[in-house]
Amino acid sequence: MGHLERLRNIGIMAHIDAGKTTTTERILFYTGRIHRIGEVHDGAATMDWMEQEQQRGITITSAATTCKWEVDKTVYQLNIIDTPGHVDFTVEVERSLRVLDGAVVVFCGVGGVQPQTETVWWQSEKYKVPKIAFVNKMDRIGADFFRVIKMMESRLNTRPVALEIPIGSESDFKGVVDLIRMVALYYHEEDQGSHVDVKEIPADLHDLVGKYREKLLDVVSEFDDLILEKLLEGQEVHAEEINQVLRKATVENKIVPVFCGAAFKNKGIQQLLDGVVKYLPSPMDIPDVKGINPHNEKEEFRKASDDEELCAIAFKLATDPYAGQLTFIRVYSGIIKSGMGIYNPLKKRMERVNALVKMHANKREEIQSLHAGDIGAVIGMSSTTTGDTLCEKSNPIVLELTRFPNPVINIAIEPKTKQDQEKLNQALERLVREDPTLQSKVDEETGQILLSGMGELHLEIITDRLQKEFKVSCNAGKPRVSYRETIGKAVSVEKNYAKVLGGKEQKAELTLKISPLSPGSGVVFENKVKSEQIPGSFVNAIEQGVRECVESGVIAGFPVIDIKVELTSGKYNPEESTEMVFKIASSLALQEAMRSAEPVILEPVMEIEVVVPVNFTGEVIGDLNARHGRVRYMEERSEMQVVTAEAPLSEMFGYSTQLRSMTQGRAVYTMQFSHYEPVAKSVLEKITGTFV
Repeated sequence: MGHLERLRNIGIMAHIDAGKTTTTERILFYTGRIHRIGEVHDGAATMDWMEQEQQRGITITSAATTCKWEVDKTVYQLNIIDTPGHVDFTVEVERSLRVLDGAVVVFCGVGGVQPQTETVWWQSEKYKVPKIAFVNKMDRIGADFFRVIKMMESRLNTRPVALEIPIGSESDFKGVVDLIRMVALYYHEEDQGSHVDVKEIPADLHDLVGKYREKLLDVVSEFDDLILEKLLEGQEVHAEEINQVLRKATVENKIVPVFCGAAFKNKGIQQLLDGVVKYLPSPMDIPDVKGINPHNEKEEFRKASDDEELCAIAFKLATDPYAGQLTFIRVYSGIIKSGMGIYNPLKKRMERVNALVKMHANKREEIQSLHAGDIGAVIGMSSTTTGDTLCEKSNPIVLELTRFPNPVINIAIEPKTKQDQEKLNQALERLVREDPTLQSKVDEETGQILLSGMGELHLEIITDRLQKEFKVSCNAGKPRVSYRETIGKAVSVEKNYAKVLGGKEQKAELTLKISPLSPGSGVVFENKVKSEQIPGSFVNAIEQGVRECVESGVIAGFPVIDIKVELTSGKYNPEESTEMVFKIASSLALQEAMRSAEPVILEPVMEIEVVVPVNFTGEVIGDLNARHGRVRYMEERSEMQVVTAEAPLSEMFGYSTQLRSMTQGRAVYTMQFSHYEPVAKSVLEKITGTFV
């Protein structure tokens, strides 16, 4: 068995507080990567190494590590990425999924499928990542393994297959029944679950075990005719045969094997590790990576092999206080060696690999080379950013770019002293390169720096990092909503424009048609004129004028979204026309058109899910209504009420404090961007300062 077949690149994903980092900590302990278990609530978890993570007990940045696990006398290498569960940091999950071959999705045995579970699940579906599930916290009051499986079927539209069932529940949770080997497994609490006793299945579980074993065999027989024949003839089906079929069906994304346990109580992790090796794909099992040759625009494929031409992707940037910039990369084919030069086709420049490292959270271990299938980090690449492809100059390839959501909230930030100005600019430049969902720009009217992000927590962490990590003294304003503008109807505008530029009169003639698009479409530019009417370089200048103009709308100067701009006619004169005059004309025409096209201001509307004790439901709904929220649906989940609602972001500032005081600190909520919609009349008056 070659190196690639013994390699697993996996991510660990979940809703916030499902026990993802605790599960990873146990994996590191049982694989011998660490010798003492650190707990999240003590701020001592290995993978939560950032100061901000330790203070808050949440994962903010995807941490990578490598460990080894032995199954059937074969040692496998696991490259693990522990991803965040908080909705403000979904970009971390997105860029990790881009490079992972498989994922372990951790579910809370009590909460089941929670909003962020759904978000990360659909993100993983987008990249066709095979998954196994781990139902955690089986020792908690209200934990129900079988309810979580039903929720997976109904909410995630997937096909979960239980490979274990729990022995006991809540405080009586003792171990699991392995439905493949048909044995009971009990964990020794005195040695942190390192020893597992294999015993006979308890008599009171025989009926339940029989039912779920039959379900398992039904699934397996569906994918394999030989097993179906054996079952029809009453023959025994061996564990090895079941495992082979389960692996094939999991890799093809047809099923999701489900394990259970209690990570905090050190139960169920070894079986989960066996499952990672047995069912999740190696780099050999995933399709060849596909990209475009930038020279001829043709599709090309690269096999997972050291002998192929080099193809790698930079999926994350991090700043190390000692080593400088670390660029995390996944190698799909070929070999990267320390000291070599590699080509970045998007930036059209060579990058030098000063050093290569394998990461263990924030600790580095220097290595000489990274091979096909490997994940590691490069020290020394100055121009490469998230999503860039790395290859050989003689045989370039560009992999598909990852698209990230636009920020919905911003704060004004300013340095406390003149000396801090330069430090702030440098720190922001590094942070914006690290995080594609963070944007920084200078407000031309006030001269303040505006920092835009995905949520209050996201921006809070960034300002905290500026002060503690980059030692910049700065003041941050209150969070503000990132409004947008769009139009309500289609309009055409003809523009004849003349201007004296450089002592010579210059002329441009063009007609633009603008029309509204469906939400999420962005700004689309379409050229409908022939090159003899307006040459290509002039059309590019027109598009540039349009793109610059939509950065600032006509009502209150917010960026314009969801419109289509068509260049329908035009005329140029080689003697009197220049690209600059066409660019100015297109900008003026677009402004004129937008003023006549029923412009509207849009605000971000958030989807909120509140999990609240039943007796506080009335107060929570009343408060959401006062915030102009709309309750979408409600359901009861083990003595808790789950309220799903939508509300404008502008009304949701400070919600966490209010929710805590209303419910004696017993309710939790998640909030994520849903869509933009026109602002209410009262809000419009506030924004524009005029009575409408």
